[in-house]
Amino acid sequence: MNWNDIQFFLSVSRNNSFVAAAKQLQVTHSTVSRRISALEKALEVDLFARTERGCILTPAGEKMIPFAEEFERSALKFKEHISVNSQQLTGKIRIGTPDGLGNCYLASELKALQEKNPLLEVELVSVPIYYSLSKREVDILITVTRPTAKRIMVEKIISYKFGLFASIEYLKSTPAIQDVADLNEHRLIGYIDDLLYDQRLRFLEEIFPAARTVFRSSTVLGQMSAIKAGAGIGVLPFFMIQTESDLVRILPDKYVEREFWIQVNPDSSKLTRVKETIDFILNIMRGDDKIFNSL
Repeated sequence: MNWNDIQFFLSVSRNNSFVAAAKQLQVTHSTVSRRISALEKALEVDLFARTERGCILTPAGEKMIPFAEEFERSALKFKEHISVNSQQLTGKIRIGTPDGLGNCYLASELKALQEKNPLLEVELVSVPIYYSLSKREVDILITVTRPTAKRIMVEKIISYKFGLFASIEYLKSTPAIQDVADLNEHRLIGYIDDLLYDQRLRFLEEIFPAARTVFRSSTVLGQMSAIKAGAGIGVLPFFMIQTESDLVRILPDKYVEREFWIQVNPDSSKLTRVKETIDFILNIMRGDDKIFNSL
């Protein structure tokens, strides 16, 4: 048996398809199929039932899961142990974050971590979707909702605030805003409801329950670009507008508060590069409390 085939087995079992596993492992569909067939031949048992809906674990495949995961943990520990430079973090770390936090904050802050550890490869996945820890799509995941999964280690990073903002250009040619009710006379910007990846992002409705948006984007970056262009009024987190001098805060007494939560698999948390990266993120974000909660 080729032990390298274990990672192919785990990827298919977590993604339920050869195509998704190939994408995750960055190989071709035929390579995944060939390696799974080779593993089944070596073990003299079928591990998956191939169906039109994907790959389903057979009883033998289900029995193999805990042993394969134990091998995976051992392989990760072994790789960590034989690092060529024990004084620096090495290897690859993938961090999944909301798009605003990743693109407007962490992307620049993580430079300091890599300057200290030049052999560390960082992959920042900052898109409007949560990737899976259980499927090993990311090593570290940051969300705005506290997860309920039992086998995940969770810690609150920091609370942060949102407010209403508009461009100076927009406000010059529109009615004055003295109260929330005045927003009825304005163009509002928000998320696309059926593409909302976290229900905790419905903060515009908290400020103005009768809100009806006329411009919508699946990302907060798209919303900020529209607001800066004078398309209307929207809700943005304070940390994203610290350097945006052309944006004006509307109704300063109205704000929404959320939290960032950091998550990791218990097995991955034992790896030095994962543990150190988590500590780095916690320290920089908590140290920047004013950026996240005041203007």
